[in-house]
Amino acid sequence: MNRKFVLMVSLLLFPVFAYARASSKQIKLVDYFLKTPTKNLNPDLVPDFLAVGEKNLPRSLRQGYVSKVMELYALRDVARGKKEGLVRTPNDSSPSCREFHIRKGIRMYSSMFSKPLFQGKDIPGIIRLLHMAYFSEISSDYLPCVKKRTQCTQRDMVCDFTLTILSIKKGKRRAYRYFIYQNDPLGAVSSLCSHPGLGKNTNFFGGKPSVLCSH
Repeated sequence: MNRKFVLMVSLLLFPVFAYARASSKQIKLVDYFLKTPTKNLNPDLVPDFLAVGEKNLPRSLRQGYVSKVMELYALRDVARGKKEGLVRTPNDSSPSCREFHIRKGIRMYSSMFSKPLFQGKDIPGIIRLLHMAYFSEISSDYLPCVKKRTQCTQRDMVCDFTLTILSIKKGKRRAYRYFIYQNDPLGAVSSLCSHPGLGKNTNFFGGKPSVLCSH
């Protein structure tokens, strides 16, 4: 991954979108971002891309735009985490963990995303965006294994990694779905938990976690 690109993304904050129809130049810029692999993008153009805003674009570009924004935020968080190294020391008082309501009955837990990215989306639409942004769904069955191997709490995984939780109200109960960005080191741990046989063949999967949490 281009170092300059990662640095640019790592410094970004959530933009405040002003509603104004995108110019032809902005539409060309968005088209360039959607058609170019992320690692090949010009980092100098990232701020201009984020400043466009979903609502200012033609409908045909909105879904792709939002998914690319989500990918850039995930990349930023992974880059920040790599600077901390193997052992992370989560800040239990950090306000960076967000819970927000998208619509009636639907909540999200994330350290990266904000409500406007999902506003107006239904559950299938939210899940489609996560998949387009290269988030993989993991089963709740494997979370205890991931916690044990990394010594990270679920809150740690949300606040200090890219774990994103979709909470869906069903009657008096809630169902939870869990998603992790593809380049997050937690993804490697999750793969080991779901495929224990991997540990028999390589040193990487031989019991040495790719990240640890220290409290």
